[in-house]
Amino acid sequence: MGASEASEVFARIPFFFEHIRLRTRYMDDAVRRALTAGVRDIILVGAGFDCRSLRMPEIAAAGARVVEVDHQAQLDEKRRRLTAAGVSIPEYVVPAPADLAVEGELERALAGAGVAEGSRVLWVCEGLLGYLGRDEVRALAEATSRGCGPGSFLVANHSETSWSSETLVGLFEAATWRASRGPSFEALHRTHIGAEVPPGSEAFALLEATR
Repeated sequence: MGASEASEVFARIPFFFEHIRLRTRYMDDAVRRALTAGVRDIILVGAGFDCRSLRMPEIAAAGARVVEVDHQAQLDEKRRRLTAAGVSIPEYVVPAPADLAVEGELERALAGAGVAEGSRVLWVCEGLLGYLGRDEVRALAEATSRGCGPGSFLVANHSETSWSSETLVGLFEAATWRASRGPSFEALHRTHIGAEVPPGSEAFALLEATR
């Protein structure tokens, strides 16, 4: 999305910018809760340029790993940009190249990254579900369920115009997740920013799931 396109979105949906801030805070807090619960594998599905591993010292302090799942080209570009900026990538950040559209790719990538079958993990799907079709979301729900053990967590965000919460909950529950809609963005805004909530918060939603 270019600068002009982003400006158009901000003008059309005043809450769009706040939604990005709040979903990031929500997922950071999910990482903290998972670490406190003893999870030591944080798996970013569709990692993009996510830098939680660099800005959350809690991860290193807990002795946890961050497994970054994305296309090889995206993982390479992120590494190139960080290296060019003089930023060292911690050893506990593990790349896991995969094409989620290919059956079995996620499992193969996680095995290559050393994620033990049946281990407790936190799956973070930030900004991902809007790019996937129904069959791909179903496959993601099934693959993440198979790829972890009891006591695991999953968090995701989505737009209600792309996915209804009810549909997503149904797809993940069919894959043996215990799924529900997360807190509303209006409630998150009132908690973290203030009582004056810009219009459009109802367009965005969060998904929580546990095993």
